[in-house]
Amino acid sequence: MNRRNARARQWMAGASLSLVAALAATAALAQSEAAPTTSAGAEGTDVNEIIVTAEKGIAAKTAPVKASLDQTQPESIISHTFIEQITPEVGNISTVVFIAPSITGISGNGGGIGNYFSTTMRGFPDGFYNVTYDGIAFGDTNNPTHHPNDYFPTSTIGAAVVDRGPGAAGDLGQANYGGAIHYFSPDPTDSFGLSQKLTYGSFNTEAAVTTVNTGDVAALGGGKLFLNLDERRSDTELSHSAGDAYNQMAKYVLPVNDRLLVTALVSHAWSRYNFPDSNGPGETLPQIEAYGKDFQLTNIPTDEHFTGFNFERKQTWFNYVDLKYKLTPTITIEDEPYQYFYSNKTESSLDNSGLIGVNTSKPKPANGNDIGGYHKRNDYSVWGDILRVNDQLPFGILKVGALFEGSKTYREKSYWDLTLGTPDLEYTHAKDPLLTTASNCKTCEHSSWTQEQAFADFIWTPLDNLKISPGFKYVNFQRTINASEDTLSYVNTVIDGINVNGSTIGPIHGTNTYSSPLYFLTANYKILPVWSLYAQYATSFLIPQLSELQVPGVSLQHLNPETTVNYQLGTVYTHGSITADADVYLIDAANTNVACTIPDRNGGVDAASCNAGKVTYSGFEGEGAYALPIGLTVFANGSINNARQEAQVANAASGIAGNPAQELANAPESTAAVGGIYAHGPWHASLTYKMVGGEVVYAANQIRLPGYNTMNASVDYQYGNWQLKLQGFNLFDHRQVTNFAPSGSETELFDPNPAHAGGFYTFQSGRELQLTLVAKY
Repeated sequence: MNRRNARARQWMAGASLSLVAALAATAALAQSEAAPTTSAGAEGTDVNEIIVTAEKGIAAKTAPVKASLDQTQPESIISHTFIEQITPEVGNISTVVFIAPSITGISGNGGGIGNYFSTTMRGFPDGFYNVTYDGIAFGDTNNPTHHPNDYFPTSTIGAAVVDRGPGAAGDLGQANYGGAIHYFSPDPTDSFGLSQKLTYGSFNTEAAVTTVNTGDVAALGGGKLFLNLDERRSDTELSHSAGDAYNQMAKYVLPVNDRLLVTALVSHAWSRYNFPDSNGPGETLPQIEAYGKDFQLTNIPTDEHFTGFNFERKQTWFNYVDLKYKLTPTITIEDEPYQYFYSNKTESSLDNSGLIGVNTSKPKPANGNDIGGYHKRNDYSVWGDILRVNDQLPFGILKVGALFEGSKTYREKSYWDLTLGTPDLEYTHAKDPLLTTASNCKTCEHSSWTQEQAFADFIWTPLDNLKISPGFKYVNFQRTINASEDTLSYVNTVIDGINVNGSTIGPIHGTNTYSSPLYFLTANYKILPVWSLYAQYATSFLIPQLSELQVPGVSLQHLNPETTVNYQLGTVYTHGSITADADVYLIDAANTNVACTIPDRNGGVDAASCNAGKVTYSGFEGEGAYALPIGLTVFANGSINNARQEAQVANAASGIAGNPAQELANAPESTAAVGGIYAHGPWHASLTYKMVGGEVVYAANQIRLPGYNTMNASVDYQYGNWQLKLQGFNLFDHRQVTNFAPSGSETELFDPNPAHAGGFYTFQSGRELQLTLVAKY
């Protein structure tokens, strides 16, 4: 893995230096023009331009979320002012966008350490939409999901844009299926600046953020450097789940001349925290009744919940070089080679569902009362390059470009006797009659992908107040798996009195290729300079998750990508003290994966996924703000969301069971937010309320979660170079169930039947207070 990373970095550095040299040589002959701007945004647009365009009135400037009069799909723009004033100092990418309509996801553990929640958008779970940083989509390589705390803490977010739709053809990434959330790094400032933040809060949470802006420095070749160091630790709210996390970021912006701008960014993050990987996070009903909602681990060395047996260590890198070149007065070129890396080394007991002192994690065979567990490793490196060329024509703008990306991944899960610290070889290939080599490895898997995307967008302006934008993108994605063993377990086998159910997959070697053309058409019409209408038609697709391809009886299952067709219509009004926008949407999804059975290699059948489902997403979203002359801006936003699985007709030949039409699992029915933001002189304050409506989960029976809400507040006072800020989150200490993973037999939440007690509950984290002292120079 280290050799692969080194080769990727060498390739990226070599390509970047070659292009810099070529462009610099050309630039030496060029005439002086206005220099390009810095941060690449959605579809290659500069994020500062997005925010300036959106903030044309006082209400739009002070509102926590707002829309742009020029947008062509529903979006919410979140500026750095809101991030600085209202989001937690120990927050992450998910806490930044939580205030936006149709966005859900709240932490199940206070303290800002570890991964205890993920974000959904319109009912699309994490992995069904792109997440980008400075225009680069990133995510896991088994499926494009994200770990909110592993890459970018709040201090590294300069702004965010929530795009509730596939965007234009130039929106690049692996999963524009459900839309995209774009994050942008802070830009270096023109003058020198130094700030130091120190935070202390509930659960012994401590954080320090050091930021340095050099301004224009001759010693840096006339460039500007931004440095950010984020350090935090916390005991956290859940029992014996302490952790540490660190992030170091450097961003350098160099105007080589009037035509060429070079931006380089390096970000490194490291964390370690205690976490029950086998079942967590969450608790069973007996655990809740015995220990309360804050139970997770113990400090008892002979217990399977022992904190020393359950922890994760993670490290990430995210790096790019961005080159913007003004070739002619009308043609600009941007090239952005990048690389990111993720490493997760986990140790966990086999089962955390039992009570303290009841060992359900025995090794095989039982070795006294030893604790059985596993070591898990997930290392991946992704590298790529994005090229964009824009040509300003007399009647519009032509945007063309391409993305190339490759990845290498190694995943391993091996069984151990945690008490002895030795491999547990009774989980071996020798248990499989088709294999003979003894090993403790359940998953030993190499995988890789290459993807190419080529696009063209044309922004046609037949009238000064009308933009029509057709677009086309072609995607080619190839995934390869080479596994000596994948998800090994045993069918109806009793070992040491424990029935271990599952299927032996064995070695997997294979390649799948997914290719598709995608089509886009958007329009924006300004009825008045302060009022616009927009419409969007767009298609998208999503490749299958890696786990959906790993099925007994086949080397590698072949599935078609899931597809969507999007229809959206909206309006934006921004003038003076009022800003408002609203939209309606209808999304038809096809080829969605449903449960089925396929023949296995032993003449029977095994569970799998098949492309037979259809889902319809529809809803209404709106947001607005009003600025009062006393420095107070009040705002409200909300959504009504519907995600419905269409009726499934039984097909015995394909192993597909019939199901009635029903709500899609884990898709909240609504969201709402209200609040106020105050700024006058040295005083700043905010009060925000967010509600997420109920949703359903499915086991043997339909079970509905009640939804949740939170009230947050902040107040700060600035005196010269000093600032003191007090923040409170979930002020009413609500502890609703936010997720439930049923065992399959529950008929309701908190089912009193002792035989139905296997499901895992996750609760909203409780009240949290944070005090921050800031010094700026």
